[in-house]
Amino acid sequence: MKILLSAIPFDNGKSGISVYIREVVKALESQGHELTLIVEDDGAEEFKRFDLIRIKKRRALFSMLYSLFILPWRINWKKFDFCIMLAANRRVFCRYPIFTIAVVHDLSQYHVPVKYDKFRMLYIKRILPHYVRKAQHIAAISHSTKRDLIQYWHIPGDKISVVYNGFTPPEKVAVEKKKQILYISRIEHPGKNHLNLLKAFELLPENLRKEYTLVMPGASWNGADAVFNYAKQSSCASQFQFTGFVDFAKLPELYAESAMYIFPSHFEGFGLSLLEAMHANLPCACSNNSSLGELGKDVAELFDPASPQEIAAAMKKVLTDTDYQHQLIRLGSEKAAKFSWENTASGLLAVYRNRSAAVFGVPFFCGTMKEALKKIDELVKSGINHHVAFINAHCLNIAYKDQDYKEILKKCSAVFADGIGAKIGAKVLGCRVEENVNGTDLFPLLVQHPYRIYLFGGAPGVAAAAMEKAKALNGKAEFVGCADGFFKEKSEEEILAELAEHKVNILLVALGVPGQEIWISQHLNALPGCVAIGVGGLLDFVSERIPRAPLWMRKCNIEWCFRLYQEPIRLFKRYIIGNPLFLARVFQNKLWRKK
Repeated sequence: MKILLSAIPFDNGKSGISVYIREVVKALESQGHELTLIVEDDGAEEFKRFDLIRIKKRRALFSMLYSLFILPWRINWKKFDFCIMLAANRRVFCRYPIFTIAVVHDLSQYHVPVKYDKFRMLYIKRILPHYVRKAQHIAAISHSTKRDLIQYWHIPGDKISVVYNGFTPPEKVAVEKKKQILYISRIEHPGKNHLNLLKAFELLPENLRKEYTLVMPGASWNGADAVFNYAKQSSCASQFQFTGFVDFAKLPELYAESAMYIFPSHFEGFGLSLLEAMHANLPCACSNNSSLGELGKDVAELFDPASPQEIAAAMKKVLTDTDYQHQLIRLGSEKAAKFSWENTASGLLAVYRNRSAAVFGVPFFCGTMKEALKKIDELVKSGINHHVAFINAHCLNIAYKDQDYKEILKKCSAVFADGIGAKIGAKVLGCRVEENVNGTDLFPLLVQHPYRIYLFGGAPGVAAAAMEKAKALNGKAEFVGCADGFFKEKSEEEILAELAEHKVNILLVALGVPGQEIWISQHLNALPGCVAIGVGGLLDFVSERIPRAPLWMRKCNIEWCFRLYQEPIRLFKRYIIGNPLFLARVFQNKLWRKK
């Protein structure tokens, strides 16, 4: 796939976000995708092997404004399948013409109020949420971040997927163990909580204070002077080591020679070094909040980062209880093995491939016809039974009132958006349907695959006529049988027997809404290995009993006007009353979601 990646800001390659950007790009590259990166000057050399949209490195204010209002108009969006903003909690666009996944790492500003100056807090709390919400989907790197997005930015939970960070396992090296406690983090006060860690070290029993050294690699950031000044004046100053920024290549040795790993940060979106330490067979202790509590649950000693006493007690327990050390090492190693950058990249791709919108609580696929066809092919090849449905404004109006029908749709293996109504409804609620995936246009494409297809529904004679027309398309599909929807030609038992006998791959059920979905739901277990698709009036169109609208009307998304012209009495309530009612309900739903 052709993927556009926003790799700004890159922080000169020295932050957790820069690690995320570098490793996700590498993982996507290894999976064979064609990547184009948006980079500032500090990332140009790192990613020179890719096609680049390069912009100048500017001061934070100008970089934010340029990315927001100017950069989106420089991009030829048609060249790409979709876009991933790898640091959407730092930079966003004002518009997203193609499907965009906005990756949000953390909302630490709500947990560490003094982390940024007033301007950045205004940008992060007032401007960012508005434009992140415009993205088609949000990827949170932890459940902690997802909860924050719902609580503080009021983003609907069904628009957020949790895609965990991976980590690059440091190479395990054989070096002599030292009496040292390790904490790898930029020196940033108060967010990274170095002061409480220093105070906690001072509270350790005298023998541990004299025996162990507290090693704290990391570049200096905001508030670092407060940490350094406290360390110099401490009675344990000789036991504190600040090594500055350490390159990844030197981390294996640091981990290998340490006795334990401590992670006392006030808040973390993820905390890569915790997984690195677990992989390196270090017993770990970490904060009980944010994603650290999530990752460290049951595999690390947890503590309140605001309490130096609890931090000290955690260090003492890990350092002095040998059996507990071995337990943490075993559990931590098992936990770390579940995370990789390949899984992260695959998770982001899965968000795109399975992208969906939801109207009135009914989720539906919002991709292209080609992707819908691929999805059906995957269901057929799975060899188990599946229910596939199409929905339009009329279907959603029924689902709005009929809870049983809604539950059936929610259990479907795939639901496709058919018509302008579903597209408008999704757009109003913040999602984008890329293409009208209707059964009538999908049918000629299905015929080109070697499926065994059975037609069921319509008035007597319609299914048989549709089968003859379908055979004339000279596709690869084999039409193995047909039956009307009034059970006049064959009984229900005979139809089910034929389906089993012919080992049908695809059953097209044209019984109208919601009757066809109810029938499929009731009989799905009797259709082993069959993909049953509710297709509404498809057989009427294929048999040419009812003509389709001219092509220009279909391209303009006004085919419903032609249908109304053909059957004004039957369809008056559905379109003239139903369509305005649908829109009113959508806007009411949007207002409710905001509240």
